[in-house]
Amino acid sequence: MHPPAPHQQWTQPGQAHLALDIKAHALGFMLKMISPVIVLNGHRMLGRWGRNVIPLPPGQYHLHVHLPYLMPAQIGPADVSIWLQPGGTLDVEYRAPLFAYSKGALGPAPQPWNGLGCMIGLLAVAGGLLLVLVLVIISAVVFS
Repeated sequence: MHPPAPHQQWTQPGQAHLALDIKAHALGFMLKMISPVIVLNGHRMLGRWGRNVIPLPPGQYHLHVHLPYLMPAQIGPADVSIWLQPGGTLDVEYRAPLFAYSKGALGPAPQPWNGLGCMIGLLAVAGGLLLVLVLVIISAVVFS
């Protein structure tokens, strides 16, 4: 006989589970250095990137997820109300935004990558400035 899975060893009969998958886009790789914060009904806990399985008594919960930072104090805050059924597992996905001042996305998978338009705009401006700089340097070399 196989031993029970680790979360089953301390699970009560009728216990519910929240399976929260916390993701960051490949362009937001720097965010992975920050530990996500999970707040359930006002109780704060540190999360981790990837799947977080949290055993809870059945019932209604207010779920909040964000990334702590300096300015702004929270990157990608997102909130949702959830209902956990006895013996069930509710799968929820959080996606950190691509732009620090955008909200995160929280709910059933798949969630959108908020801030994508801002990120594309910033990359386009930076690319345009780099192109102008290269053209100025080339023209200075050619016409000098």
